Amino acid sequence: MGVYRVKVFSPRVAIISTGNELMEVTDVPVNGPPPGRVINSSRFVIEGGLLKSLGCEPNYLGIVGDNEDGIASTVGNALKDYDAVITTGGVSVGKVDYTIRAVSRLNPEYLNHGLSIRPGRPNSIAVVNGKPIFMLSGFPVAAATGFDVLVRPILLHMMGAIDDPKPVIKGGVLTRRVSTPVNTRSFVRVRVYLGRDGRVYVEPLALTGSGILSTLVRGGNGILVVPENREGFDEGDEVEITLIRPLFVDETR
Repeated sequence: MGVYRVKVFSPRVAIISTGNELMEVTDVPVNGPPPGRVINSSRFVIEGGLLKSLGCEPNYLGIVGDNEDGIASTVGNALKDYDAVITTGGVSVGKVDYTIRAVSRLNPEYLNHGLSIRPGRPNSIAVVNGKPIFMLSGFPVAAATGFDVLVRPILLHMMGAIDDPKPVIKGGVLTRRVSTPVNTRSFVRVRVYLGRDGRVYVEPLALTGSGILSTLVRGGNGILVVPENREGFDEGDEVEITLIRPLFVDETR
């Protein structure tokens, strides 16, 4: 068509981590984090693995302690310079979970606290001056699930784009029972592979633990969605899987 330059919109997204227990990986002593401290791993899940792959421009603004004034001030200032804000941590119902209260002080036009999903039930959203604030769990797996369910569709809408289609496999055989709570949509990370018998098998990697990073990297290549009206699936059930990475062959099966 002879067009060599086009205008694009790449949302600038601020990332703010909250929690007195957090420390940057560059500050960790040789013998590991001190007692009661954890490495801020969720920052890397959101920043590199999810936002950049979506075509956004992530900007990490650092760690804010468990302080309502500090969180409100940092989020409010970020809204002046960025198209959206993502916070991690401080969205449950504990006494030191200040993020929801801090964002409430910014007079949001809209605020929703919690989603009926697992993992990631505390994930929340607010809109202030027309800009979204995504308040995700501090646990990396729950934050990643909240990003896929809540953040990704909204950022794509802001860009005037639609998500790439993901391959779906029907009839995968579940290798063990999956038990999930009713009235909650559960996103179970699974290992999907082709056996020697030509059948597709689905192996759940972890049924609990929003902070278990191994489910993101240990061969996990699919998501099993358990709807709200089910308490799970039995071993041997044929299920539908959304692939997030290619299927592979397991000759030992």
